[in-house]
Amino acid sequence: MSREQDTVAPAIDRDTAATGRMRLRGVVDEAWRDIVSGTSHAFMLMLILAALVGGLSAADLFSIRSIAQQVDRYIASGASTYVIEFKGRISGEACERLSSVDGVLASGALRSKNDKVTSAVLPSASIPSLDATTGALGVFASSTRSGTVTLSTRDYDGIWLSSQAAQSVNASAGSQLALHAGGSVRIAGVFQYPDDGRSSNYQYVALSQVPVDANDFDQCVVKTWPVPDALQALLQSTVSSWPSDASQQPTISQLNATQGSKLDAVKAFRERQSALAPLVMLVIAFFIGFAVVRVRRLELASAMHCGEPKTALWLQMLLEALVWCCSAILVTLPLTIWAITHMDTGIIIASPTLVGILSRVPAAALAGVLAGVTLAMLVTRERDLFRYFKNR
Repeated sequence: MSREQDTVAPAIDRDTAATGRMRLRGVVDEAWRDIVSGTSHAFMLMLILAALVGGLSAADLFSIRSIAQQVDRYIASGASTYVIEFKGRISGEACERLSSVDGVLASGALRSKNDKVTSAVLPSASIPSLDATTGALGVFASSTRSGTVTLSTRDYDGIWLSSQAAQSVNASAGSQLALHAGGSVRIAGVFQYPDDGRSSNYQYVALSQVPVDANDFDQCVVKTWPVPDALQALLQSTVSSWPSDASQQPTISQLNATQGSKLDAVKAFRERQSALAPLVMLVIAFFIGFAVVRVRRLELASAMHCGEPKTALWLQMLLEALVWCCSAILVTLPLTIWAITHMDTGIIIASPTLVGILSRVPAAALAGVLAGVTLAMLVTRERDLFRYFKNR
């Protein structure tokens, strides 16, 4: 290659790069002028898309919250709490260890006592008394909650009364209950036990905390969610000794069977109607993006007839669409932030996963708009200029 050619080639490359930068700058400037002047109707389109994104996202969000509330009520009713009963054959340690199993929120053992709590206030209505391990106290302390509670050492100092028992003797947590035989006992806590279909065995009782190192408990109470598939085997693992008589078997029951034997929250979540929100958004956004370009087909065909490259026009349409589409998404962003910080859906779905689900609608909106703009540009041709003009 000659010296002149060596000199000219870089110059041509520089001129080509400069021309490309000038053309790109021109495209950006033209897109900005269209937005500022109102030619692209960016503000109106932003409002329309924001309403659609916000509406569909909210519909999916509240559908998820409804399922979470259903699960919350199910757990709080005691429907996911199970009791295995085998008199004198339940291991306290084995029962307490179940709380370390996935799906078990709390577990503890109970044992009947011969003596009752007889108050000086109402000596004619003695309160049946049960020995309870620390885990059992935790189960009953959270009996009307979907989660668990953390008890302190102070909470084990004394007895726990059911709300009905506490009401009958006019006692409250932290107070002293005078006994009929003399002396008093501290009320460490009062657990709620509403009459909503739960087993009546614990409706009027007093619980006293005892060590777990015994194998003669009568019951093991297990609060679960999600309910483990091998729950029956887990419950039977708490039996300390099996009798030689096969006719003697433990009984397993729900604490509250009125809410149904099973709640398939995963199925309800997957089959919720609002799960189609991203698909609906994709289709609507596609038609919006397509329509936005098609209404300007005469303008675009005229520009192509004047020598404007179709690629430059396509890029200009994409830039304009990106502005009002991204603005619409930013407008609806507070909804996602509010949902993560204020709505309790963790019982069925974690916050990071919720963010991913809620981002599908905005992502579908962006993809649909850009796809619609691109297809509309593909079918907009210079040779159809006369037809566009005649049909305007």
